[in-house]
Amino acid sequence: MWDHKFETLLRDRLPGLDADAPLTEDLPLAAFGLDSMATVGLIVAIEEDYGTPLPDDAVTPANFITPGTVWELVSSLDGAGR
Repeated sequence: MWDHKFETLLRDRLPGLDADAPLTEDLPLAAFGLDSMATVGLIVAIEEDYGTPLPDDAVTPANFITPGTVWELVSSLDGAGR
């Protein structure tokens, strides 16, 4: 499962998700407010907080569908998600 930092980054960009609602691996992010601008903010936050840039070829809609897909991307970064 993901770390607290990741959960905070993601929750901060999901205005439609209640604070006490669980953030599950298969939650459809777009349904809870992750639009294109929020995705850009999430990308920047991931790069800053995990200290590594996302490769250009990893910044695809498929990697930002659910918390699980985003975490898979983050945990694959060199040194991040561990």
